[in-house]
Amino acid sequence: MLSHELRTPLTPVLVSALALENEQALPENIRESLQVIRRNVELEARLIDDLLDLTRISRGKVQLSLEIVDAHTLLRNALEICQAEIEQKHLALRLDLAAPKVHMQADPARLQQIFWNLIKNAVKFTPKGGQIRISTSNDSGDQLRVEIADTGVGIEPEALPKIFDAFEQGGSAQLGGLGLGLAISKALVETHKGTITAESAGRNTGAKFTLIFPTCEKAGAQTAATVPATTPQRQTMRILLVEDHEDTNRSLTNLLRLRGYHVQSAVNLQSALDLSAKEEFDVLISDLGLPDGSGVDLMQTLRSKRPLLGIALTGFGMEDDIRKSHDAGFKHHLVKPIDLNKLDSLIQGDATALPRESDSLAADHVA
Repeated sequence: MLSHELRTPLTPVLVSALALENEQALPENIRESLQVIRRNVELEARLIDDLLDLTRISRGKVQLSLEIVDAHTLLRNALEICQAEIEQKHLALRLDLAAPKVHMQADPARLQQIFWNLIKNAVKFTPKGGQIRISTSNDSGDQLRVEIADTGVGIEPEALPKIFDAFEQGGSAQLGGLGLGLAISKALVETHKGTITAESAGRNTGAKFTLIFPTCEKAGAQTAATVPATTPQRQTMRILLVEDHEDTNRSLTNLLRLRGYHVQSAVNLQSALDLSAKEEFDVLISDLGLPDGSGVDLMQTLRSKRPLLGIALTGFGMEDDIRKSHDAGFKHHLVKPIDLNKLDSLIQGDATALPRESDSLAADHVA
């Protein structure tokens, strides 16, 4: 409940800042201010996620959705997320993904989170003009070895044995954060039957983190965590947005309409049911906790009438919350604050699988 209340107000701030950033005529000083706002909202959301992850780990509640994944694909995905910061700091990046055996049984989201945490740390603790090196190899037992090294501030000898402890910052508290990323990464690595170690010769000598994971055979021709095919032409979709937080409702409605969607918004379960009785929708984007009921109940009711894409938009992100939303028929579970670009890509990515009544809507608009 606390995470929900903390996350919900961040959503309208994040989506509005992102939308304004993309305005072509915006003065550069205003754009820079918006980027500061967005980065710090994202940081706030990350801190909330880290605290929740720590709670899951301490209670033994981490659940993995194991698939056969390509570790190189997930490593590149994590690197792509950090690319803008790498370029902003003018860091030299050496990438040597030489391991021939890279498939492993893993939860793709969690494995990418591990890689992201370590790359993010390397970027954070390396001054402008420094270097980051990411390499992979296989040892004699076909285990996957991933090394992420930097030329940054390094780790003091007395801090090195404690670097994976929760709230340990290795003497770098001035750079921000709660010191949870490495503790969470270590726990996630170990749940994947892997190991993680840290090396550093001391202050200003850089640091190197080494991950070792068991590998497995590739499953057929298809691997998990591949990038979904994009729809060549944007699809016009009819969206029912259900959100009781007024600012979030208003900002998302306006911004989705600017992207060409036909959006009707509701603030509770009953008003959503009233709207669905008057017209048909292709997509339901709904908060799960509504004043007069649940988004889960709404999804089950609407899905019983016709197929539609369900996207849960919520501040609740524990494994049990995600399972319940998927069981109810939601295909995606987005935890606030949401990335509007990601929401848009999910809608477009699933557009071809939706009922084709949306085509008639597009034709009506043309007419």
